[in-house]
Amino acid sequence: MNPARAAVWNARAALLYSLGGWTALGGLIYYSRQENARTEDENDPAANQGLRKEVRVTEYPFGLTVTTEITYREEQPPITRLLRSVVSFFVPDDSPPSEK
Repeated sequence: MNPARAAVWNARAALLYSLGGWTALGGLIYYSRQENARTEDENDPAANQGLRKEVRVTEYPFGLTVTTEITYREEQPPITRLLRSVVSFFVPDDSPPSEK
């Protein structure tokens, strides 16, 4: 690969890396502001409507029945918990497995 073409690929990679970094930073700022706005409405009973559940029952041949229960919540998990779950997927924990 000639040096000019390598420089173009280096610029593309830098652009992609910077775009991802700014997107992550923007997401962190956005969700932190959403959490601050949500704490102001915690005492409002109209804002706390509770959970909404949806149950789907699917029947297959040979008597196999699958019941799927989906629970929708108005609150989203904190961004730190979300980031920890994503990082824990890519970086395995070296602790021994649980005995459950």
